[in-house]
Amino acid sequence: MIDKLGFLVRFWELKARHAALGQPLSAGEQVELLSLMQLVTGDFKMPAPGDYDRPSDALPAQLIGEGTILSVEVRYVCAAAVLVAGAKAMTPGERSIVRTGDAVAGTEFSLPCTVAWVHHATPYIMALAIDGVPTRTLLAEPRAALRMFSIGRQARLVG
Repeated sequence: MIDKLGFLVRFWELKARHAALGQPLSAGEQVELLSLMQLVTGDFKMPAPGDYDRPSDALPAQLIGEGTILSVEVRYVCAAAVLVAGAKAMTPGERSIVRTGDAVAGTEFSLPCTVAWVHHATPYIMALAIDGVPTRTLLAEPRAALRMFSIGRQARLVG
């Protein structure tokens, strides 16, 4: 899942920059965006609300909203949304940021999102639509990422 997330972060970054008048894409970036759009065309449908089983490669993450920080796990990633599971839910339409990372590579991802829907179950499942320019940060010390994200793995979610 981390590989697909890394791939989509680049797509979402170029797409958001292309939509913003203040940051035009270079000719090479335009070609890259068109190529990525062709690859993700079939992946652009918003997943339907419902239960999503925990995959073996679920990613621990933080969901940060206004005055709220939730420990969640990323269960599914597609071009349209990121699905997360958590013990609490945010409200549809609420703006948030998902922080997750690849501890081995020492990479952290920050994804600005809007809550598209919430499925009320145990755990809550939320679809988060990307609505800004995501960032990928290479950490100087990969072990720092391991410490930061291993905390989320200790809290097991039901489901």
